[in-house]
Order: sequence, then structure tokens, then C-alpha cells
Amino acid sequence: MLGSRNVFGQRWLVACGATLLGLSACGGSAFSSDGGAAGTAAGHAGAGTAGQGSGGKPNGGSDGVAVAGDPSSAGAPDVGGSGGAGGSVAGGCECPSGHYCRDGSVDCFDCAELNRLHFATPERMATVSDNAQGSRFPRVGSTGTDLLYRFEGIGLRYTTDASTSAGASVMGTAASDSAPLLLDRSVTGIYSAAMMTGFNFVFDRLEDGKRFLYMGQWNNGLQTFEKMPPPYNGGNAYSLAIATNPTADGVARAFWMNGSGTATTTGPTFVTTAIFTSSAAAPAKMKLMLGQDGCEASDADLAPWVTSDGKTLLVSHERVDADCKATGQGKDIYTALLQPATGLPTAAALPMNDVNGPTNDVEPSFSTDLCDLYFASDRDGKYALYRAHRR
Repeated sequence: MLGSRNVFGQRWLVACGATLLGLSACGGSAFSSDGGAAGTAAGHAGAGTAGQGSGGKPNGGSDGVAVAGDPSSAGAPDVGGSGGAGGSVAGGCECPSGHYCRDGSVDCFDCAELNRLHFATPERMATVSDNAQGSRFPRVGSTGTDLLYRFEGIGLRYTTDASTSAGASVMGTAASDSAPLLLDRSVTGIYSAAMMTGFNFVFDRLEDGKRFLYMGQWNNGLQTFEKMPPPYNGGNAYSLAIATNPTADGVARAFWMNGSGTATTTGPTFVTTAIFTSSAAAPAKMKLMLGQDGCEASDADLAPWVTSDGKTLLVSHERVDADCKATGQGKDIYTALLQPATGLPTAAALPMNDVNGPTNDVEPSFSTDLCDLYFASDRDGKYALYRAHRR
């Protein structure tokens, strides 16, 4: 989909032999997340920092402790060794679209391969963040420049170019609307007389003190939308994510927060179900474990986002202590591997310490080409949108 990689074979073999990249494996099967903090996150979890050069090119900086695991395995991730100093990139790095180059290298790597997740220092997106209230829930559109997000106190907004314009309010939406998500294809399986061809846009709305999930059709703007039926709406549902093509049969899978719990739980619960063409199955609880200590996720809003193939999940969760109790010191972004057929985690979620700062980092998502991570953070005093390039 993204084209072939520009990889120099001999340089790769030498790098693997010398373990200069700080990975636990060189075959591309390792799943790693940098242990070093970045930007204003310096001094938070981990010891390494990553520099940012012009044009999004890495500028050296040292790697922190890498955490590694096999995305094709159902076992727990392995812990990798400490990475060495990245050093400066000699001669710069020019990669084709959908690729990135690593610190200390001019070789290009495919962004579609998510077994290694390291990021440069996050950049504040001023154009879509400079307003009186703050910005939340960044979600990319169908191109490399458009963006959907929530303007606090205003509602959903859409811009065709997030670098030059804050855009305009999404037609038909309300100030309480949140968690916009434009899908890469239309999803069928939920009957709607108004949307017989399926839906490709979702969000949630506050009504009578509870949140409800909505689905709609987007075509150069939101054309029509309606409330989703049970089991997606059970009295308080929000933060919907959808893997549009997780299995060969083309059946999409939904992930969301069920504020009313499930048949065996009470309170906000993270759930999933396949979107079948017949009646949908009752949602299953997502038992998501955090980090190496094995704390079960319990945040009231994980704000999930999932790749279209259903293999990689992003969430944000409040920080917990050794006893798995909330510390009240902010939230961090985590990533987890999933089994596409069931939607369930194959290993514990790992913190993305390259981007996590000392305050709140929430509501993560990837760009369409998976080369950039978007998220919201209040590290500058109010919530703003940030973007971090892969490195």
C-alpha cells in the first residue's frame, strides 16, 4: 500500500549485528516503545530524550530503555536492552511518502510496520489549538493534511489543512459532541433506512446527562447521521473506535466505553463486538492490562483508537501506583497488540514514553499513513493538539 522500502541491505545487517538500533530483534518482529521522555516530558518516566530537527528529521538524542515483544505472538512482550546514543544524521534523511528514517541512519522504513514505535519530540499544533477553551480528540481525515477534532465549548471542527486553518464547525453537530472519527471505508451491518450503504463517520453526544453513540455518512462534510441501536447504545456509551477490516471476511469490529457496564460488570467498561450483518453479539469486556506490573485498565474513558486491521490499539489511562490505584498525577498514552479475530489484547499495554509528559496526554490516534501520532495534552496549561513523527 505504501510502496517499497528504501533499505540498504549491508547497512541493515551491520546495524543488526552491532545492535546499534537498541532492538531486541532485527528481523522486524520486535515491538518496542522508547523509555525516554520527550519535549516537556523530560524527567518523567525514563531517562532518554529525543531531539527534533527541521522538517521532522531526527536530530540525535539518546534512546531510553526499549520494551520489545512479538506482535504475532499472544505472549507478553519481552524487555529489550538500553539503546545507545543516536548521534546526528549525516547528510540528512529523505524518505518517500509513508516511510521514516531512524536516528543515526539515512535508511528508510515503512510506517505501516508498527512493531517499533519511537517518536521525535511532539510538536504543538498552534493553528488548531489557539482558542480560548482548548482542543481535544484529534482524528485525521482521508488525506495527510485534514483533521477532525473537538473545540472545547464549541463542538466538532474539520479543517482540510491543519497547518494553515482551524477549519469550521461540522454541520449538524452540537457543542456537546465529541470523539469524531472518519473511517477509511463505509461499514455495513447496522440497519438504517437512511443509510442503506453503510456509515463512515461516528461521534458521541450528550443527551439528558448521558452520552450516546451516533453514526453518519461523510462526503465532503457530514450529510446525515442517527443514533446507533443497541448493543452499541445501552444508556451511556462514548469514545467509539472501529477496525474496518480486521479479518478476511471484511466484518468490522467496534470498541467503545460502555458507561453502564456489561451483564457482569457495573460502571464504565471497555468493550468490543463485531459489527455483523445480522444482529450484533453482546459486547465483550476488554480486559486490558497495563505495563509490566499487570494493572488492569480501569479508567472511565480510555479514548480508544485502533488501526483498520485491528492489530494495534491506542488508549490513554490515568497513572497508577504499585497497588494499581490512581495517583491523580495525570494520564499517559499506551499501546497494545490485539488479536484481530476477537479484538482482545495479546499482551499488556505499554506506555509510549517518547511522548508522555508529566501532565495529561490523552486521546491518541495515528495519521492515515501511520507515520505520525496525534494526541491532546494540557502540558502548556490548557488542552492543545500535538503531533509526533516516527523516528
